[in-house]
Amino acid sequence: MAREVFAELGYEVQIHSDHATDAAGRGYGFWNVAASCHNGPESQWRDIIRLHLQRVLASFEAADPFDEFTPDEVSRRTYARLYDEASIPNLDHYPHSQFAPGVVEMLALDLPDTVAVFNRDHATTFGGWETLRAQGIANLRALNDEQIHTVPTQGDGSFTALLGDSVYTAGKAILLPGLAAELTGQYPSKDLGWLMSVPNRHQLVWHFIEGESVIAALDGMVRFTALGYGDAPGPVSPHVYWWNGTGYEQLTQLAEDGNLSIHVSPEFQAVIEAAMSATDSP
Repeated sequence: MAREVFAELGYEVQIHSDHATDAAGRGYGFWNVAASCHNGPESQWRDIIRLHLQRVLASFEAADPFDEFTPDEVSRRTYARLYDEASIPNLDHYPHSQFAPGVVEMLALDLPDTVAVFNRDHATTFGGWETLRAQGIANLRALNDEQIHTVPTQGDGSFTALLGDSVYTAGKAILLPGLAAELTGQYPSKDLGWLMSVPNRHQLVWHFIEGESVIAALDGMVRFTALGYGDAPGPVSPHVYWWNGTGYEQLTQLAEDGNLSIHVSPEFQAVIEAAMSATDSP
């Protein structure tokens, strides 16, 4: 159906599993429009796809938004943002860093109706990656329109979910664990770390590992993350991660049938055993 709508609009494209590319090499991601179709009846899918493509094509034809702002305005509009690595065609054209397996941190320019991503030329023009990232994190930290929820799970576990209307909410994962301390007063164990997921751009989920509740929290986070990834625009990752002291380790795997399973590495198994022992200690 997507190929047919492209053709109706005068574009011949190559269709891939999660995006399309046209003759000019421009990429069109499918995740957002797929989520919109999922939330609407099948009879409206063609219209939903057409409207989405018209907006994307209009953004391609519009003037470069980076030419419309002064350096000070660009600074105020710059945010660090997390993206699904697989959803970004030609990723090397954009400055980025690996945040977690399958998730990249990029620089976004906030516009009235959309978001533009800094390519390497834009980043160089406005001060470079380090300067822009520092400003992007400061702007991210200043956002305060989210709601924080403690989500109970079976087995007396729980995890914390930060939900917000901003497309940058998931990016606040960059601020962990300090963000959690500011919001909840909780601090993670240096030896055990924490669990984290970013299902979509509007959700950030975490759990500080303390005791045997880690098993129930992990199971609950896997379910919550899969639902948030599949049912909302701006999906980031279906996976749950563990902070191992130096970076994020992916704890879940996606099977060909679309189901998620938990993979326990020797290092994470040792953390589970240590958490269980701490619970059993008098």
